[in-house]
Amino acid sequence: MQSININDFLDKSEIRHKSSPGNFNILRITEKDPCALQPIPYNRRSFYKINLLKGSYNIHFAEETYEIKKNAIFFANPLNPYNWIPNDGEHSGVYCIFDADFFHNFGSLGSYSVFQQDGLKVFELEEEQFFRLDNIFNEMEDTYDSHNEHKYDFIRSKIYELLHFASKLSPQKSNVDRHNKTSTRIVKAFLDLLEQQFNKAIIPSGHILNRASDFAEALSVHPNYLNRILKVNMGSSTKQLIQERFLQEARLLLKYTDLDISEICHILGFRELTHFSGFFKKFEGISPSLYRKV
Repeated sequence: MQSININDFLDKSEIRHKSSPGNFNILRITEKDPCALQPIPYNRRSFYKINLLKGSYNIHFAEETYEIKKNAIFFANPLNPYNWIPNDGEHSGVYCIFDADFFHNFGSLGSYSVFQQDGLKVFELEEEQFFRLDNIFNEMEDTYDSHNEHKYDFIRSKIYELLHFASKLSPQKSNVDRHNKTSTRIVKAFLDLLEQQFNKAIIPSGHILNRASDFAEALSVHPNYLNRILKVNMGSSTKQLIQERFLQEARLLLKYTDLDISEICHILGFRELTHFSGFFKKFEGISPSLYRKV
């Protein structure tokens, strides 16, 4: 199972898109779009996606399947692989996509249950609810196409409006098939532990967990067992998931703080600056200092 980044997704869609902060884009689903005609591959995306769907679909996550009969909104995040399969009938809708950078220092997406490992992510909608949310997407789309200098702040506020609306909806439990897996608890514990590395003060104290064996020990499981569970549920190895999250944090600290690179190295638990620089360059293709200047 591969992880698809936002640029690969947009290039593959062959839909015109424009550059924006955090790679935000908003796109309409039509009867001719590939996603309305065939199953979307079961993959993990390295970006957030909010989908407003009209029509009949089955939406599959690792631990549950949602059957959508008419209208729905569903939320996808970089941690959960998923796919959605259109059933018979007409299909339409709209969705927005964005990287974590889009909300840096602007609220906390991770605090909403729809973006958490064990949170409900799909909600069926009555017609009135669908039209209300469709109007929010229309406002975002009109603003996105405008030249207003503050348009992205407006769009962020509208995304939070979608999140608040979903938090008040009652899920249609009868249409959710939960797959009971003993591994679900371990996956959630791993992701929570991984995220805790970055929820401390600017200069954290204590030991940073940045190796697969560190997480296995903290979770009281064998490293091979943890690796196997994560590959099945997340599509990536323990090491890959750790590297991706630390790399994301490194990019944010380099781009949005004035911390010295040596301080960032310390925050992320690297013993030597050369180790951090080598790690960053391996994945980004440039050094941390050059990345900060670009």
